[in-house]
Amino acid sequence: MQSRGKWWIITIIALFVLSFLYAFQPIRFIPKQGFDVQSTFRYTFPEPLAEGPAALTEKANEIRQYLTTKGLQLDRVEFVEANVLEIETLALEQKQADADAAKLMTELSAKYPGVKALPLPDDAQVEQPLYRLGSAIGIYRPSLKVKLGLDLQGGAHVVLRCLPETRFVFTSPEDKPLSQKPPTPGTKPVETTPDGKKIVPTNVTPEALTDSLKNVLVRGGVPADEVKVDIPADNMAVVETRAANQDAADKQQKLLQAYLERSYPGVEITTKAESVFLEADTAEKVKNIIDRRLYFMSDIREPLIQKQGTDQIIVELPGVKDPDRVVSILKSTAMLEFRLIPQRYEPIGAAEDDYSEWRDSQTQQTVPWERVLAESEAMFTGRDLMSNAAVNTDSAGTGWVVSFELRAERKNAFRDFTRRNVGRLMAIVLDGKCQMAPVIKSEIPGEGVIEGNFTAQEARDLKLLLNAGALPVPLEIAENRTISATLGTYAIHRSIQAGIYGLLAVVLFMIAWYRLPGLLADVALALYVFIVLAVLVFTKTTLTLPGIAGIILSIGMAVDANILIFERLREEVWSGKSMRAAIEAGFERAWTAILDSNVNSLIVAAVLYFLGTSSIKSFAVTLFVGVACSLFTAVTVSRWMVTMVGNSRLSQNYILFGVRAED
Repeated sequence: MQSRGKWWIITIIALFVLSFLYAFQPIRFIPKQGFDVQSTFRYTFPEPLAEGPAALTEKANEIRQYLTTKGLQLDRVEFVEANVLEIETLALEQKQADADAAKLMTELSAKYPGVKALPLPDDAQVEQPLYRLGSAIGIYRPSLKVKLGLDLQGGAHVVLRCLPETRFVFTSPEDKPLSQKPPTPGTKPVETTPDGKKIVPTNVTPEALTDSLKNVLVRGGVPADEVKVDIPADNMAVVETRAANQDAADKQQKLLQAYLERSYPGVEITTKAESVFLEADTAEKVKNIIDRRLYFMSDIREPLIQKQGTDQIIVELPGVKDPDRVVSILKSTAMLEFRLIPQRYEPIGAAEDDYSEWRDSQTQQTVPWERVLAESEAMFTGRDLMSNAAVNTDSAGTGWVVSFELRAERKNAFRDFTRRNVGRLMAIVLDGKCQMAPVIKSEIPGEGVIEGNFTAQEARDLKLLLNAGALPVPLEIAENRTISATLGTYAIHRSIQAGIYGLLAVVLFMIAWYRLPGLLADVALALYVFIVLAVLVFTKTTLTLPGIAGIILSIGMAVDANILIFERLREEVWSGKSMRAAIEAGFERAWTAILDSNVNSLIVAAVLYFLGTSSIKSFAVTLFVGVACSLFTAVTVSRWMVTMVGNSRLSQNYILFGVRAED
């Protein structure tokens, strides 16, 4: 029996250690080097170096130039306060970041005596190990790894609605425009096209045509807020609607076509229509893509994503620090296109990465990108890419580019396309915006890079969008709420206080009433707490305020089984049995009552989980986990310890069991 008791003690200690290690994870793998490095640093100056936003920006640029001449590669230099400077380097490994930090301090101290390094806010720091065991394993400060819900740590609550989209492009011959801006006084409008055709002037302005096309659809029953009209060129009109199905899209096209034919008799108007509609699985597809996008965002921890109805997605982002950036990533369609630009167009501001305006070589006029987009042809899209986009530095080592690779079955087509169009411009377009328009100099084997004067964050965002895939339909923000973490911090503080007070009350009661068995039950209760936390971490349960209530409630319920057992033990002792026999009989006779009460609690928790809302589900999960863990500790751990005591000399001292010898 003594050998069995030793094994029990070893097992209990092992349960304590393992549950603590898993719940708090002080020993874990060091993340792979990459962007997860501490490459941002803050410095404070004795006095402000400038006053006013403009002056601070100018001073930051001056400091950037100074540090660049010293050989430092910088991504960002800006003042976050009048005398606090934040610098982010281009280090991709922690070793390089540490070297940058030392060099920054040396160079800044030489130019600005009295400068001091400041610690970053907690949300801006990358956790570093206290000690390293080789290059793969580190020892970290213990911290509970349970996920906290939106109500405890703040964050963003976003409701996204899936939208159908139909796009009509109406085009007339250049010599017979649909609209025309009034000529500027003192100038003579162009009267002929490049091929010599006389332009028939029109009195319809772009604004009037926009209103007319919109009114046609509104009179046809289309809500005004679902119609968008754009006039990218005199002979072109683009109408976007939210037609629910093909029949609705056809009806809208007929209305617009009939109006244009009546308004411009004898003019040949061509129509191009593109539509995407909501299908039965559209919301599920959107949910999966959003899930992948958030998975690739390392700073988003354990989001909650669920469908609501047939066209809405609820996204809860606990602890998110930059909700605007996350929302923009969520709603971005991320439709990447490779478009062949008509030969008549060339970008005006390509040297400055500005593709908003283009020059028409035939008319020598400046045209907007929207017109070039409407006339260009999408040869390849993001659906042809592999999910292996990566962020790299450019050839000069001062900027960021995103590399991509086409799928194997599309590489040959891409190679043939680029070989046939050597010398032509190929625009890389993301969500309708031109990122770059390089000249095809030779055939491309199926790989390339996207340049766009990106910051490190923008390049990372583009990479994750490409890897996660494009949304099948556009999205709109139906609801967007940012929840402050102040309330959550207060709730956690008060809840922890309540839990500690409740735990102490239970501990003191058990010791005062049941003496030694009560003390052993308290040890089992402490183990129960660690096991519950470890199970919550293992199951990735999101802990909310109702969930904390479930844990606190289960602490009191955790000793119910012990109370039943100890009361039975007393009754057996009073009946004249020895302490060892009383312990065995007490556990055996209390087992049926313990099983019944705990099974009933588990059933109630299961019903709450399957029928309740999200907050009720959190309560149900923690209650279920708490009851299950208390059942384990009561019928195993408590029994082991009480049995060991019953087999020792302490069993002869009835006072330790709350029973007087004369009784």
